[in-house]
Amino acid sequence: MPDDPNVVPKSAVLQSITAEANGFYGVVVTVASTFLGGSLLFLEKFAPARNSWSIVVMAIGWISLVASIGCIARIRFMNLRSGKLALLDQFDKAEMIDRHTDMLSNWAQWLLIGGMSALVFMGVLNFSQITNDSLKLSTSAPVSQTPPQSQGSPANPTRQSDSKK
Repeated sequence: MPDDPNVVPKSAVLQSITAEANGFYGVVVTVASTFLGGSLLFLEKFAPARNSWSIVVMAIGWISLVASIGCIARIRFMNLRSGKLALLDQFDKAEMIDRHTDMLSNWAQWLLIGGMSALVFMGVLNFSQITNDSLKLSTSAPVSQTPPQSQGSPANPTRQSDSKK
């Protein structure tokens, strides 16, 4: 049977699963970090009117994103333990850990979606405030940088010591 082209070795399947899991973990951490960093960096633009409801929505989003990253960190740690147990032929214990990490993967996914949704919802709610502020800035009169001259004063005043000469 080893010569059968339709049979895939277990090691190839395990390698494929490991690569997909690493990709999933990387995407979750990258997207969550990007949303966290972007919302904190552009907080003034993102939420110009910080009232109680907007702070609650932002906090829910931030907490969800941080919890999602925390789930991924826990999954990675638990996967190391599961792998060690599998190498020691303790498959029942490894399977218990794998069920736990499956649940954490599900939580990480939903927390990421919830956190992103909360921050997007926050941006949509503040969009009218953001556009109103930018319209006010573009329609306001330009500010003069030089003080106005009084009509009776000369354009180039001379010093008194020069005028006595």
